Amino acid sequence: MRRILEGLGFLRTLFFTLPLIYLSTVALGVVAEVIAPFDRQRQWQHQLARLWARLLLVFSLVRVRVRGREHLAADRHYVYVANHQSYADVPVLLACLPPGVRFMAKASLFAIPFTGWYMRRAGHLPIDIDANKVHANARRLLQAVRSIRQGYSIVVFPEGGRSRSGALEEFKTGIFLAALKAGAPVVPVTIAGTKRVLALDSWAIHPGRVDLVFDTPVPTDGMEKAQLNGLVQQVRQRIEQNLLEASR
Repeated sequence: MRRILEGLGFLRTLFFTLPLIYLSTVALGVVAEVIAPFDRQRQWQHQLARLWARLLLVFSLVRVRVRGREHLAADRHYVYVANHQSYADVPVLLACLPPGVRFMAKASLFAIPFTGWYMRRAGHLPIDIDANKVHANARRLLQAVRSIRQGYSIVVFPEGGRSRSGALEEFKTGIFLAALKAGAPVVPVTIAGTKRVLALDSWAIHPGRVDLVFDTPVPTDGMEKAQLNGLVQQVRQRIEQNLLEASR
């Protein structure tokens, strides 16, 4: 029975979900390119991205339950730090985060037609997961600091990629250092359920519910660099606890 359900899920994805995702990505990507010269503040770029994300969730029959949104002030900018288990994490975040956020994403994604073009146009920031590219990533983290100081919020997956085991992996510290330098609060963000919706190494998208939890922002004003590891562990422990509660 399980194999039959998996097969039906794959067929639904192949003949219904993926064509709709492809068409919406191309159509909105073209619109984003056309309006880009007239959208200096990138407001319409971000609205198109939110629409794209919400359409993907509708096509995939995915419902998102959001908790903790009351912790976020409309007039503040934050560094959102989220766990990462699936490609579905990105549309979930785009659909539910306040407008005007910028993602720090793998540099390779910026080479993908339509998606990559939009990411550059909208001001999202590339980061290389290759630890040897120290100087390039240092420049990109300085870009993140400048973006935060200009009033943008930043979203990052500090594990550096999707977790294969499902367990929370160690966090890279670069974005936390950027938050310290910019004095921006760090918001622990927990995403639970996307691995069931879209598993690693699978193209079968399954309907289901995803839980998105915004924890209380952790202030960084007045923090010294010596307190960096404590900040990282505090944020990681909050996400780990939320994941544990979601699994019960």
